[in-house]
Amino acid sequence: MYQNKCVRYWPDVDTTKDFGKLSVRNIEERPAQDYVLRELEITRLDTVRTAECGAAIARDPPPLSHVMGMFEVSLLLQREPPRYIWHYQYLSWPDHGVPNEPGGVLSFLDQVNRAQNSIPNTGPIVVHCSAGIGRTGTIIVIDILIDIINRQGGGIKTGLDCDIDIPKTIQMVRRQRSGMVQTEAQYKFIYMAVQQYIDTAQKRLDEEQRNKMKEREYSNIKYPQMANAKVKANVGSSRSSNSVMNDDPSNVYENLNVKTPKASGSSNTRR
Repeated sequence: MYQNKCVRYWPDVDTTKDFGKLSVRNIEERPAQDYVLRELEITRLDTVRTAECGAAIARDPPPLSHVMGMFEVSLLLQREPPRYIWHYQYLSWPDHGVPNEPGGVLSFLDQVNRAQNSIPNTGPIVVHCSAGIGRTGTIIVIDILIDIINRQGGGIKTGLDCDIDIPKTIQMVRRQRSGMVQTEAQYKFIYMAVQQYIDTAQKRLDEEQRNKMKEREYSNIKYPQMANAKVKANVGSSRSSNSVMNDDPSNVYENLNVKTPKASGSSNTRR
């Protein structure tokens, strides 16, 4: 017999639906590869009553039997401001099973945590599936272990060398909610996800190290001074001096370190 374990609790996009004393409005939906992100607005329909009380007694009261106290109560109707929820619905995780590979789940968790860290004064992350123990426990354990890797030693580089105890982490969440991580396949999926996260992070670090080595190699290259610049400068100065000296041949030979020939009939010049 079919059992409806989890019902849809949000309205269609651009519509509003009331659930008891709460009104839920679906502001926007953004589909991604494996999930849908919704922005929901939650408004309380009831009002909160607050009382302001005051009492006045005469300065010179009459006998106690005649004392009359004035007591005034005013009720103020105050409406709470709406709250906004970013609702991530993962679509590629079968009930009592696991995805074919953990890459989609790791990318999904990365997007959720980035959004959580970007919102100031945000509330906690709430996770659920149908029963709230199998898929919920699996993704919570994966998120806890990734957080341990990122925080251990102050960064991902040192966190890759930290000790990760997956059975102990599962026992810890089971003490808070019985039955977390239901099946053997979900148990193995946690190992697969953590291993892929570590491998991907290690490859990224190796690539960063290679890029830094290339930058250092290029920065250590010392280019020699251009000798042509000096030659051109000398040629320029020679030309300028020639024009100033009216093309005196003795000066030209002097600039070339060649002695001026004494006899016009001499054909050889000794340097």
